[in-house]
Amino acid sequence: MLVLSDGQVGTLTGAIRLPAGADTPQRLRLIHAALLAVIDKHQPRAVAVERPFVKENVRAAMALAYAQAAAFLAAAQCDIPVHEYAPREIKMAVAGDGHAEKTVVAAALAMELGLESAPELLDESDALAIAYSHHLLTQAPAESQPPTSQAAGSHVE
Repeated sequence: MLVLSDGQVGTLTGAIRLPAGADTPQRLRLIHAALLAVIDKHQPRAVAVERPFVKENVRAAMALAYAQAAAFLAAAQCDIPVHEYAPREIKMAVAGDGHAEKTVVAAALAMELGLESAPELLDESDALAIAYSHHLLTQAPAESQPPTSQAAGSHVE
């Protein structure tokens, strides 16, 4: 996630860990509850998600769609707008190449955000890329300058 405070941009990343044996309804309840807790703690102004792209693995796409539905519901319950972005749009905004590999996007994020290294988990890197691309795509040109340092604040976007 992107944390915006006093014009500074920083990072806050994490992953929701789910029990291995949980069935789909249980997993969705846990995702929804965890997202509500994050929303309550950080008071985001917006939620950004990647529009699903299905190649061959329909089962994985369905699992992602379920998780996104939990995120949409949590955002809607808190009256927070949700913005969807295509994978190419995110890659173009962050790495300057709509066909960039995940590792290239992660490296671009680390450089743009002044991180010591890219997030270890690709899911965290993906989430950060979505948030950062939302920031870049919704700011006026003068406001979209790369961050100068990490900062924590009360707004997560």
